[in-house]
Amino acid sequence: MRKFETEAFSEVRTAFGQRRRLRRIRMIVELTLNLISSDMTVSHREARSLVACAHKAILELYPGFADRYERVVLPHFERVLHERWPSEELRYSRATEIVN
Repeated sequence: MRKFETEAFSEVRTAFGQRRRLRRIRMIVELTLNLISSDMTVSHREARSLVACAHKAILELYPGFADRYERVVLPHFERVLHERWPSEELRYSRATEIVN
């Protein structure tokens, strides 16, 4: 393979990997939101734990996503938590509070 072909292949592979990670992030967020909003057996504490686990999974998958998570994803989680439990304050689980 020529040098320019190798560079083009690595750029395509990188772009493909980037899209794959973003699809996985979107899937994690959508599944978590769906579970929190539709499953009436989930408690507020469990929902906060699910949000914390989703946050951890997203940052493990894509470490550079922390700032975007705070600006884009977290408001969606906060909105759903507030809709389900309007009287509860919006606080998130610490690592020691994770519910199984």
